[in-house]
Amino acid sequence: MKKSSKKVICVLIFFITLLIGTNANAAIFSGSATGSWEDVVSTDSSDVYSILNNDVGGVASFNWGEGGAYPATTFDNQFTFNGVGSDSGEWSVEEDIAFLLGDFTYRNGSTYNSTGVDGVDLDVAISLTNPGSMNYTFTSFFSITNTPNTTGNPTLDGDIVTLANTTGNTFTFAGAEYTLDILGFSKDSGNTFAYDFSSPEGAIQAAGLYGKISKTGGAQVPEPATIFLLGSGLLGLFGYRKKFWKSKD
Repeated sequence: MKKSSKKVICVLIFFITLLIGTNANAAIFSGSATGSWEDVVSTDSSDVYSILNNDVGGVASFNWGEGGAYPATTFDNQFTFNGVGSDSGEWSVEEDIAFLLGDFTYRNGSTYNSTGVDGVDLDVAISLTNPGSMNYTFTSFFSITNTPNTTGNPTLDGDIVTLANTTGNTFTFAGAEYTLDILGFSKDSGNTFAYDFSSPEGAIQAAGLYGKISKTGGAQVPEPATIFLLGSGLLGLFGYRKKFWKSKD
């Protein structure tokens, strides 16, 4: 075997070992999420709202308004949040991978006399069971845009909820600092994300609230597809060099 071929093999083994080792060392986090509604922003003293934070064993709900007549809608508005693992089980995810924090719904009822509720905070308490036992809470503000009901079209008259404050607290594991970022709402199981969406009048709109745990300022872990492509390229290079040296013999 030619010395150049041996060098190519050594380089190939080195890079594949490095990539596999790096991916294998990615941290795995497991735990549960529990939500609670807090700190209603209201500019009208006549506003009627209520909070029932029973995410454990149920769902946390925030209700506002008194119902109305669009079209013949008699129920009020409601946000709900049901954290993953709050009732049973838990989530488990590798760093830099999006995961479901909880299920969110927006029931768009009608406000009769109440018009001043502009938003509410959602506190999500994260309880990590692996690695170790850690607890911390991050807060996101859910602002509410009450669209005037002027068209008679439930979709065009739909209200909009917008998510703000999407960066959570940081924590330290194995000498590295990590941050939980909120990626936003997703209606397609985490394929795409948005910070806001509309709920038609008289309807309930559901979405998942997703997050991602990333090493703060650290190197990103290579995706499996990246490892495959680089490995294929190195193998192709080796094959080419081998063919080249055979032609020289």
